[in-house]
Amino acid sequence: LSDYGIRAELTAAPRSGILRFTYPADPHARIQIDLARRVGGTSVMQAVKVVGENAIEGWMRCTAEGGGWGNGAGRPDYTVYFYAEFSRPLENFGVWSLDIPDGARRHHQDFDADFLKAMENVTVLPGCREREGEHLGFYAEYPTQTGEQLLLKAGISFVSIEGAKKNLGAEISDWDFERVRGQARDQWQRELSRITVEGGTQAQRTAFYTALYHAMIDPRMFSDVDGAYPGGDGKPHMTGKYTRRTIFSGWDVYRSAFPLMTLVAPGIVTDTINSLSDLAVESGKNYLERWEFLNAYSGCMNGSPAVTVIADAYAKGLRNFDTAQAYHLARRTCERFGNGRFGYRPGQISDTLEHGLAEWCLSEISRALGNDEDARIYRERSQAYRRLYNPDSGWFAPKDAKGQFIQQPRGLLDDNGCTECNALQQG
Repeated sequence: LSDYGIRAELTAAPRSGILRFTYPADPHARIQIDLARRVGGTSVMQAVKVVGENAIEGWMRCTAEGGGWGNGAGRPDYTVYFYAEFSRPLENFGVWSLDIPDGARRHHQDFDADFLKAMENVTVLPGCREREGEHLGFYAEYPTQTGEQLLLKAGISFVSIEGAKKNLGAEISDWDFERVRGQARDQWQRELSRITVEGGTQAQRTAFYTALYHAMIDPRMFSDVDGAYPGGDGKPHMTGKYTRRTIFSGWDVYRSAFPLMTLVAPGIVTDTINSLSDLAVESGKNYLERWEFLNAYSGCMNGSPAVTVIADAYAKGLRNFDTAQAYHLARRTCERFGNGRFGYRPGQISDTLEHGLAEWCLSEISRALGNDEDARIYRERSQAYRRLYNPDSGWFAPKDAKGQFIQQPRGLLDDNGCTECNALQQG
């Protein structure tokens, strides 16, 4: 942090992290923790409490009112619990509280521009040991000599403060920053070593492994070290059979990243199928979400990508999931979101072809399970793409509710009736 002459280093374990700050000589070296701000907005309520001589604990409540994924459109509703320890006893510490005006919007584009100005009127509460509010922060201040280091480590949980404390204790029990850093490197080295590439340039190999790293970030672990996780019903649950995972951007990953994972990291795939299936039951929705994050059914994008993921996994011999439950939910998903009474989606190329693909995948699962009648029904439905093929143009075009082509696409690169693509790509 060049403005202050502070070196900041950060590394992580699966459910916890540790930070190391190297300070110049200063009587007021400080660590400040803003408990409200998050990616895309703010949490709407927070709590913090000093516990013991060097620790704090609390939580951050995150809902759509504070923005977040899709600027709140994804309807997030979760709480992050934390337990954190400082490497030195707390001496000069406190809480700050920012009053949020009634009716104020807290999405990032509304809040960021006014944040620094609003902070000029923040209420500082020196020595405060416990507080709950709409925009809180915590600070700890120490005198330091040149080169002196302060460390902060924290565990998080989506279930409870106790879970966050257990996660930290299990993963970072000491203050050995280099050990944690080394373990993180070793873990990623093991994951990236699932594929070995030869040839090409150094830049090409770097691009390859960077892409593989990105592919393996999500769906990420959602359960604590003891198997506890927040269910779709808002209650704590325990899993011993699989690792609960979250952030399934289905439409983005079903045709590329997940077929790769079935070959190099099949456990991620079966974890995800189990997670989506159990979430559907816990939430009472009884269908597989196409774009899930932190138990939220965002409804984003189109098609039924989870059905395709299940079919691909089953076809490749993966069985470490509840096949009967997954099949039942796949059927309900296709019945709910399929091409309906028209046999196509009026005005939509993407929706029609995506749902047709999911129904073909369901027919393949049905055939493999010996459900011949279902296999026949869904194979017939999967032919919906034929209804949008325009022989005059030799390609696909959208139809209206009366079965008439709405307009001839201006060319194969036209996006008419397509989602984030053009007619050539979707076809």
